[in-house]
Amino acid sequence: MKLLEKNDCAVRTNGFMGGYLRLISNFDTINCLLIFFNTVPIRTVKTARMLICLLGMNSGAFAQKQLSLPDAIAYAQKHSPHFHRAKNTYERSYWRFTNFKASFKPQIRLSATVPTFFRAINPITQPDGSIQFIRVSQANNSVGVGVRQNISFLGGTLRAGTSLQRTDNFSGNQSSYFLSTPIQVSYSQNSLLYNDFHWQGRLEPLFFETANKAFAEDMESVAVETVSLFLLALEAQSEIDIAQTNRANADTLYRLSRERFAIGTIPKTDLLQLELNLLKAKAQLNEALITREATVKSLQAILGINRGDTLRLLLPELSPLLSIPYDKALEQASLNRSAIVKFRSERLQADQEVAKAKGQNSLEVSLLANLGTQQTASRLADSYRNPQNQQYIGLTLDVPIQDWGYRKSQIRLAKANRELVEVNMLQEELLFEQEVMMQVMRFNQKNTQIQIAKQTDVVANQRLAITKERYLLGKLSIPDLNLAIQESVNARREYVKALNGYWQALYTIRRLTMYDFERDLPIKFDK
Repeated sequence: MKLLEKNDCAVRTNGFMGGYLRLISNFDTINCLLIFFNTVPIRTVKTARMLICLLGMNSGAFAQKQLSLPDAIAYAQKHSPHFHRAKNTYERSYWRFTNFKASFKPQIRLSATVPTFFRAINPITQPDGSIQFIRVSQANNSVGVGVRQNISFLGGTLRAGTSLQRTDNFSGNQSSYFLSTPIQVSYSQNSLLYNDFHWQGRLEPLFFETANKAFAEDMESVAVETVSLFLLALEAQSEIDIAQTNRANADTLYRLSRERFAIGTIPKTDLLQLELNLLKAKAQLNEALITREATVKSLQAILGINRGDTLRLLLPELSPLLSIPYDKALEQASLNRSAIVKFRSERLQADQEVAKAKGQNSLEVSLLANLGTQQTASRLADSYRNPQNQQYIGLTLDVPIQDWGYRKSQIRLAKANRELVEVNMLQEELLFEQEVMMQVMRFNQKNTQIQIAKQTDVVANQRLAITKERYLLGKLSIPDLNLAIQESVNARREYVKALNGYWQALYTIRRLTMYDFERDLPIKFDK
């Protein structure tokens, strides 16, 4: 009995060939997998020594962090730089809408002048027309409380308040005077033909609704980018696993073939081919390590995590494959997408410009009305006795007589812009519907592709295992073995790429429709 050791693999022979392969893998903890090969009769002890011991190796260290695709997406949507930028954009829209709503609530303000003092020689016109220069020394103090309210359905501003003013004269008789305004109400409106408050009241809620939906879309965009980077890193990690397995296989086959060459059972060309395979496997492993390092750094950047951490990416588990109906996808996109609300607001803005051109370029009418009471006295209490009425009303008209077509051109320009907006919106809606249709078709095709790729991977691995056994028994040549290895590698790569395409297509559909087809719910995010 002879013991052959290689990479923690032990092979024991005693009349029948029994192979035991222990595979050590350090993804997070050490897992030992024992694979039992079918026993086959042997003729000589030397034949027994040619048992294959193929080892799948793992490049990760014991301190690696496992990261699944859902965990990566959730982390990126809470910690990535993209999240902070999207949140800041949303907050700007939130405070803008809050400011708009507050502008239509009563604004109460206190104003005061405490005090104003001046001393000067001023020219005073006398009753006979002459001018006399008089020295003036005064101090003025005033205080007032006012309420201001915008009236949205009228388009003007209503004000009400009360005030008190005191004037102290320090020259001449050195007297003091009080001027009280117990109540004063005024209303002003810049234009009677165009109401800007009306249009703001229709547009601002649409802007805020767009911001709400855009924030959710930004979060889904983070998910799409995270999926892309995660799967690129996973492909690179898969390449490392493939390269490590190839190197271990090539090393084992080369060592066993040297023993077969020593006893003259294989030609030197076969041995040289196996040595060449080993060198290629080492070069591919080095290249795969560099590629994975670059892709993982890009993933860590979007996640916003420490680049010193070592990640072990987990292959995404496939839930029951979906089939997304186009009609449902388009319906949900119409309900949930910010672009639909944006289309409405842009049409409304175009209508606003037409109304503004008509209202501000024809007859302009402005109104100012002021009603209240006033009284003056040398004593504070007397200034509130027997208040006198105060009224003012002013209506200002501005009528164009000859503007050389300015008003007409402004209106026509606004209408032309509205028509252009309408055409652009219809075109964008059509392109959007086409994009949804193409993405739905692409996603549904991925279901078939991923099933084929998965089955191909299983078949290729089974064929490789059989080919290895037959090669060691001398029933197949090196080209046959190389072909089986290459087909197994290609099948694994195609399966990982199919997974990549499936998940990217799914999250692209989610981003377009803002709908979670797996849970059958609209996608929403807490701000």
